[in-house]
Amino acid sequence: MDSLDDEALEQLQAEHEALLSFVYMSPVGIVRSDLAGRIDMMNPLASQLLMPLVGAHGIENIFESLTSVAPELRNLVESFTAGRGAICEHHRIFVTPAHERAVVLSCSIIKIGADLLMTVLTDVSRQVAAERRARQTESWLAAIYTNVKDFSFFTLDAQGRVESWNASVERVTGFSEADALGHTLARFYSPGQFPPHRSPEHLAFARDQGWHIEECWCETQRGERYWGQILVAVSREEDGEFSGYTVVLRDITERKITADNLQRLLTTDHLTGASSRAHFFEVAEAEIARAKRDGDALSLVMLDADHFKRINDTAGHLAGDEVLKRVVSEATQLLRPQDLFARLGGEEFVLMLSGADAQQAAQVAERLRAAVEAARVDTVAGEVRVTVSLGCVTLSESRATLQALLHAADQALYEAKSAGRNCVR
Repeated sequence: MDSLDDEALEQLQAEHEALLSFVYMSPVGIVRSDLAGRIDMMNPLASQLLMPLVGAHGIENIFESLTSVAPELRNLVESFTAGRGAICEHHRIFVTPAHERAVVLSCSIIKIGADLLMTVLTDVSRQVAAERRARQTESWLAAIYTNVKDFSFFTLDAQGRVESWNASVERVTGFSEADALGHTLARFYSPGQFPPHRSPEHLAFARDQGWHIEECWCETQRGERYWGQILVAVSREEDGEFSGYTVVLRDITERKITADNLQRLLTTDHLTGASSRAHFFEVAEAEIARAKRDGDALSLVMLDADHFKRINDTAGHLAGDEVLKRVVSEATQLLRPQDLFARLGGEEFVLMLSGADAQQAAQVAERLRAAVEAARVDTVAGEVRVTVSLGCVTLSESRATLQALLHAADQALYEAKSAGRNCVR
């Protein structure tokens, strides 16, 4: 009998060692933690993927390690009520800005016990880059082949003015040949949708890339708005000389309704309703490139809720969530439609102000600071008051990239904290 017990124990030990070997040699990162995120087991690949986010601070809590890039994970876990099951599957985390060479992790979290989570991390950066290129090609093809209500076709001369016409254009836009010939693409935009730079910018992108697609609110001659997709392709003579542009204008209003719902999910922070971190990086990089090309002003304001950890510790995480939502609510009421307010992670937010110089940015920041200070936040733990510290920076020759602007804004924010908080620097 003892011999059988020994054999069973040896077999169990062998299986345990095989399991450990699989975990540590697995081609994906594996992390085991409790529901609060405290880690008790992690394989080398998981450590390798997380280390750039934590630096010398060490990896002790999976949620804290990822809070700067995926603050929504803790909320997803806390809101999962089942005893076990998949909390999220293949949730994408943008570790670096969402451009062609972005570092992107796929995260799956599984609840396997009353207080036990398994998190699987995979580097999907190459896959995301390939998908991005595929979407660009698909969008170009869709502009020609997708069956929609109607489309129109016309040409622009080398200066970007309408030079040819046909009946399909009048069916979509209501504009007659006399209404449109000699006008730019701005003729079809809905008034107030875009600043004056947008029409020539559209053509500039087409010149650089050979073609470009723009989607925006357009307006018919009768004043009816529709969501239009405008494909502009460069035209050349037989000898290769540039001669103008070919334009396909489509009414895709019905598709817009469905796309809006999906876009809202993809670009909005799960908890607060602010723009997501990934969406901010993608939009900010494009807007900085435009501002530098056109010589326009652009400013960033970075802000941080003061003593936020104290609020979480004394009033609880639910109260902390309500505070973050209120900060976003106050900002939304103060900002223009073209301003972008995003959550970078935790209690840290960033505001991009296109067309705003240093003085204007400081004025907006001060109004936001005062609005938050005056707010009274009702939470499950009672009324909570909060203040914010803000750091402003403006695009310049010495701060000409998004990384440089964020670094300078972070330094200004640190100065505001050091000055006693609840101020703008």
